[in-house]
Amino acid sequence: MARDPFAANIIEFPEPGKVVINGIGKSKVISLPVEVVEWLKESYAGRAAVRELVTHYKFRQRLTHPGALRSLILLLYARARREAPYRVARRYGVAPEQLYRIERGMKKDNLYEYVMNLLQLHGEGGSKT
Repeated sequence: MARDPFAANIIEFPEPGKVVINGIGKSKVISLPVEVVEWLKESYAGRAAVRELVTHYKFRQRLTHPGALRSLILLLYARARREAPYRVARRYGVAPEQLYRIERGMKKDNLYEYVMNLLQLHGEGGSKT
């Protein structure tokens, strides 16, 4: 996977419910539910997946808008918890199509299996809750 040498701290957590993503143009501040931000803070696999996707030479083009980054994080959260993305999207007031669009992009860029394996290898998403 490609890495951007200029963005040292790609993911930052300035306050509860906020995530700052660096490395794609200007820093993007994303508002997310507190439980999703807490999951991302605690999840090595979640942070590693975001880091890899944000720095991937081709996939990063899909993430230029803060809404796309929000959809990516919610999709990773859903997959790590082994929940259907449409349920997570509805719960947090996002159109399910946005999450599925990010998922299709990962599949098209041959990153989907890598990300799912990363989540599984690090023990994310044990039993369905």
